[in-house]
Amino acid sequence: MTGRGTAWRGLAGLVFGLCAGALWLGGEGSLRVARTVEAWSTGRSAAPVYTCPFRRQTGMPCPGCGGTEAFGLGARGHWRAAAVANPLGAFAALAAWALSLAAALTLLGAGGGWLRVVLGVVAVLSPAAFVINGVVWWMSLPLGPR
Repeated sequence: MTGRGTAWRGLAGLVFGLCAGALWLGGEGSLRVARTVEAWSTGRSAAPVYTCPFRRQTGMPCPGCGGTEAFGLGARGHWRAAAVANPLGAFAALAAWALSLAAALTLLGAGGGWLRVVLGVVAVLSPAAFVINGVVWWMSLPLGPR
């Protein structure tokens, strides 16, 4: 195996481990692990619940509210409910599934092409996912005083 092929297989192993692990844990499980790692790395205690400062101040959800729920729903294949909860979280789950599959193919000997293509597609579509999420959030806000 060439050095380049070995590098792609190493990257594929990392991508597969991260994405498959996040999908297996789901939204809340992944968030719990992230909080634990943050607490471990900073020396602070893991806060059980983060309260959205935007929601606390305004009473309305921020563009990220519902993202964890959406990722968890997408991890379980409930795509419509995930998109309703938060389009960006649903995109993240879809990207994790696609990257897991491409990484698995690369690890099984299909070459780095699959992973390279899926990484490119995710990178190209990510800005659109952010814009769509922002538009959906903006449209969900109540109208101002008339």
